[in-house]
Amino acid sequence: MADSGELDFSNMEGMDDIDWSDVESELQQNREMITQEATPGGDELAEFGGDELEGESDEGPQEIDISFLLDIPLSVTVEVGRARFYIKDLLELNLNSIIELKKKVGDPLSVLVNDKLVAKGEVVIQNEKFAIKIVEIIDENVRLKKLKIT
Repeated sequence: MADSGELDFSNMEGMDDIDWSDVESELQQNREMITQEATPGGDELAEFGGDELEGESDEGPQEIDISFLLDIPLSVTVEVGRARFYIKDLLELNLNSIIELKKKVGDPLSVLVNDKLVAKGEVVIQNEKFAIKIVEIIDENVRLKKLKIT
């Protein structure tokens, strides 16, 4: 991410059809709205132009419109298991080789969205295809902590 506060979308493959300038503009507007809400007093809010804020009321915090995020594609992965071994062992693999995974039969499978754990599931068959039935969703606070950008 650039120091200027702008988002860098240059290395995102397969997302050429998204107008990132619109996304960046919406994100900037949302950042400004959040900053204004967090600032004590109301002078800066008047400067921002209260007409631009949707659903503004004296009754409580306002909703931020994030509908522009709904069409962003995500990568969903179901992880059967993991294994670690040395390069020499990898080079010895051939047809019919068996890689033993750390998970046991019947353990829930990890459901990852953009390589972040969000749920656990079990394998089911639906319409003659393998599918995942979600059996546990990771706590929202835990998921948000993992998303924190350092």
